[in-house]
Amino acid sequence: MQLNALPHAVVVVASVFAVALAAILPTCLYLYVEPRGRLGWGANRDLPQTRRAPALVRITAWATFAVGELALIAVVAVPAACAGLLYLQIKLGAGRFFGISVTAAVAAMAVAQSLLAVRLLPLGVHLLMREARLPKRVARLAKQNAAGSAIVLIAGVLVARAAPWLVHPWLRVALSWAALRPVLAYAAVCLLHAGLLGACARAVASPNR
Repeated sequence: MQLNALPHAVVVVASVFAVALAAILPTCLYLYVEPRGRLGWGANRDLPQTRRAPALVRITAWATFAVGELALIAVVAVPAACAGLLYLQIKLGAGRFFGISVTAAVAAMAVAQSLLAVRLLPLGVHLLMREARLPKRVARLAKQNAAGSAIVLIAGVLVARAAPWLVHPWLRVALSWAALRPVLAYAAVCLLHAGLLGACARAVASPNR
């Protein structure tokens, strides 16, 4: 293996390991809740062992658990990283007004999107249980999360474009990798998940299930 290829291999292996580790909790939660919610998906003349939510609903429920889990991590990790960067700016005497403002703005975006997404953890349970008035609630949350994620995504892109002129070079690199890129990536994931929720709302409302 060439030396210049080693970092890429390490990144790939670390990414696969991180994804597998993050998937443990939503998978365990899904496996616990899904069998207990099958009764709500029963139809006339069916058998207990054939009662299951549609595949779209099951996929959406697992994704909902995963996105909600990431919200709990993001609401702690990103603001903590921003707080550490703010401390370093002040400690090293590199604390500029715009640099501090941009760092605080990224932390605020992370908190805002996490507060939107953390509501998804109980929603995944409600999806599998097919509770009453669920279709309207799912559709409403899908619209709210889509709008919130789009706003965070646009704001993050604007901050990334403005950072070279407003932020100290070393802070720009640290802020980009420790906070801004995770915020943008998570906003994109939440936006995709909101589209999945919108499609799932129609499946939940179907009278044929």
